[in-house]
Amino acid sequence: MKNFRFTPLFLALIATPGFSATEELIVTGSYNPVTNEQLSSSVSVINQQELLQLSNNSVIDALRQIPSLWVEEQGGPGGITSIALRGAEANHTLVLLDGVQLNDPTNTRGGAFDLNSINIESIERIEIIRGAQSAVYGSDALAGVIHIITKTPGKATTTLNASVGSDDYASTGLSTSGKLNNLGYAFSLQTKDAGEPVPGSTAKNTEFSSRLNWQQENHTLNFNYRYFDGERTSFPEQSGGPEFALSRDLDESNYKDQSAAFSWIAQANNVWQSKVSASWYQRDEDLTSPGILPFDAVPPNGSVIDFNRTAFSWINTLGNQQKFWANIGVETKKEDGSSEGYLFSPDVYPINFALNRQIDSAFINLNGYVTDALLIQASVRRDDADGFEANDSGQVGARLEVNNNWTLFANWGEGFKLPSFFAIGHPLVGNDQLVPETVRTKDIGVEFQQDDYSARASYFTHAYRNLIDFDAVEFKNVNRARVETSGLETEVNWQIQQNLSWRLHGTYTDIDMQSSDNHLLGRPQATYGTSIHYAVNDNWKFNLNYLRVDKRFAVTRYSGADDEQILGAYNRFDANAQWQINKLTQVGLSLENLTDENYHTDIGFPAAGTSAKLNLKLSF
Repeated sequence: MKNFRFTPLFLALIATPGFSATEELIVTGSYNPVTNEQLSSSVSVINQQELLQLSNNSVIDALRQIPSLWVEEQGGPGGITSIALRGAEANHTLVLLDGVQLNDPTNTRGGAFDLNSINIESIERIEIIRGAQSAVYGSDALAGVIHIITKTPGKATTTLNASVGSDDYASTGLSTSGKLNNLGYAFSLQTKDAGEPVPGSTAKNTEFSSRLNWQQENHTLNFNYRYFDGERTSFPEQSGGPEFALSRDLDESNYKDQSAAFSWIAQANNVWQSKVSASWYQRDEDLTSPGILPFDAVPPNGSVIDFNRTAFSWINTLGNQQKFWANIGVETKKEDGSSEGYLFSPDVYPINFALNRQIDSAFINLNGYVTDALLIQASVRRDDADGFEANDSGQVGARLEVNNNWTLFANWGEGFKLPSFFAIGHPLVGNDQLVPETVRTKDIGVEFQQDDYSARASYFTHAYRNLIDFDAVEFKNVNRARVETSGLETEVNWQIQQNLSWRLHGTYTDIDMQSSDNHLLGRPQATYGTSIHYAVNDNWKFNLNYLRVDKRFAVTRYSGADDEQILGAYNRFDANAQWQINKLTQVGLSLENLTDENYHTDIGFPAAGTSAKLNLKLSF
C-alpha cells in the first residue's frame, strides 16, 4: 500500500473493537431476506434511530459517517451530490429505493444517483453491501449496493414534523401507518426548501411515498409507490463556483421521479417459496446551463431527459435456510431513454439521442452450512443485453464463526456495468463501440462481539478494467482506464454505560490509476470520525459527531483550460439534541459545522458555515 502514514486513522484502525453485530434481517445482497450473519459480504445497516443520531435533517450528512462510503458534494443543496464506495466512481454504485433501481443512464454522470432526491424523514433504514454484486443484481453493481427503505406498515401512528433553520431552511411533513385487518399501510408526504446556505445553491422538493402489504396464510402481497419532484440551482460544475466563476448565471434544473413495485410471495410448502415481482421507474428532467466562461471550455447548453425502466422477475427459494438453501430465477429488464438537447457553439447545435435496450437474465444462488460454524455461498448470473455479448458474473463467499466472540468472513465477486446511454448516444462524444466496464473484488474481514463491545474491520481490493474515459484527441468516450483500489475499513462501537455510547469509524483507500498520471477526482485517501450519543434520561438525548476528511484532487475550467488543484483536508463537528416534552411532542435542535470550518467541496465552492435547525414532531 503506497504512502501509508502513521496518522490518527491508523490509531482508529487498531482501537478497541466493538462493531454492532446483532442479528438483523437484511433484504439487500441476497434474493430472499437473510440475517446479517448469513451474508459473507461487508454489510452496514443504519436504522432510523441511528440516522437521526447522525443527522436530524440530512441523509447526506448521516451517510458521511459510514465506512468506505464517500459522499461527493458540489457546493450546497443545489449541486449534484452522489455516493462513491471504496474509491470507485459514483456511477459504480447501484442505488435502490424499496427494491427499485434509481440509476439513470441518460444523465451526464453515467447513471450516478443524486442523493438530494431523498428526504431523511421518509427513511426507515438503509442497507449497504460492499463489493461487486453483479452476480445478484446484474449491471451497475460494480462497487456495491445502497438500498434505501422507506417507512414500512406498522402499528397505528400519525406524525407531523416541521423544521426551520438558517439561510431560510424549511421543511414540513405528515406520515401515517397502521393496519386494517390483513392490510398494512404506510403513507408519507414531505416538502423541503433547503434555503441558500451557499451563494447560488438552492433546492426545493416535494415527496410522496406509500407502502401497502397484505398477508394471509401462505400468501403475501406488497406494493409501493413514490412520487418526487424538485427544482434546484447551482453554479455549473467546474465553473469556479461563487468564488471564481466569471459569470453569475446558474444551472437550473426541474425534475420528477416516479417509482412503483409489486410483489407476490407464495409459500408453496416448507421448502419452496416463490416470488413474482414487477417494478417501474421514470425520471424526467429539464436542465439549462449557462456554460463556463470563457465558452471555449463549456458553452451554454441544455437538455430535456425522459427515462423509463421496467423490470420483471421470478425467484424460487428452495431448501432449509438453517442448513442449505438455493435461489433460482429469471429476470427481464427494459430501459428506454431520450435526451433532447442543444449547445451554443456559437450557433444552436442540437444534441439529441434516443436509445433503448432489453436485458434478459438467469441466475442461481447456493448457500449452505458445511458445519454449524461455517457458511459457504456461491452465485452465478448470466445477463444478455441487446447489442452486447452475454455477460457471466460470479460470486463466492464464506463466513466462519470461530467462537462466540470472533467471526471471519471473505468474499470474491465480479461486476460489470453496461455503457450509459449518454456515453453511447451523445452526438458529440458518444461511442457506440464501447464495451461494458468490469471489476473483480476481494475482501476479507473480522468481526468481534463481546458484551458491550463490538467491531468489524476488513481489507479490500478492487480491480477495474475498460473504464470509460473521454479522449480529448478523438473527442469521444473510449474504453481504456485501468484502476485498482485497495484499503482498510473499520467501525467500532462501545456501550460505555446504559445511557452513553461511543462509535468510531475509519477508512483508508489507495487508488492506483495504472499507466496514467491522472488522478481520480474528489475522493479522499482517508476519512475517519467518531460519534458520542448520550441520553440524560428518557426525555433528553444529545449527539456529537466528528469527521476528518483527507485532501482530494479537483479540476476547474474557469480559466479556459483544465486546472487541477488539491482541496485541503478538513475537520467537521455536528451536534443535535432531542427533548421529548411528552408522549406526543418532541423538539430537536441541530447545529452543523459547529466550528465554522472554512473548507471547499470543489474549487471555488465553499461549504456552508455554521447553521442551526429547529425541529418539531407531533405523534398521535
